[in-house]
Amino acid sequence: MADTQDMNTQGGSDAPFTEQVKDQVKQQTQQVVQQGQQYAGQAVDLLSTRVKTALSQQKDHLATGVTDLAQVVKQSADDLRGKGLGSLASPYIEQAAQKLTDFGTTAQQKDIDEVLRDTEDFARLQPAVFVGIATLVGFVAARFLKSSGQTAASA
Repeated sequence: MADTQDMNTQGGSDAPFTEQVKDQVKQQTQQVVQQGQQYAGQAVDLLSTRVKTALSQQKDHLATGVTDLAQVVKQSADDLRGKGLGSLASPYIEQAAQKLTDFGTTAQQKDIDEVLRDTEDFARLQPAVFVGIATLVGFVAARFLKSSGQTAASA
């Protein structure tokens, strides 16, 4: 009977120790989870910043390209008018050049968050047109990449 009593006493003294170990493990686990969440949040922030920077640079390149294209279109309209061929089409070509210039200027002035918001709004309002434009851009990009690959392979 004394042995039974000793075991109960020892078992009883182990219970607070076991609970203490459980609490310590639980606290350490919570700390590790919090640190993991913090590191993941920092990684997402860093990635988001880098993606936005890259998108902003590409937006600026696009805006410059569109503005340059507008100048070429306007020059073409002037050339046609100078040769007497563009009297009918010249106003439409100039209007297209002006629209391209406006788009390029707007793209240069907006930050990438505004451009993304505008794109999302347009996609919600005109989903069919957005899908059509996205498909067209995809085809153009594929052709460009394909021709770039052939040029690099032949060089």
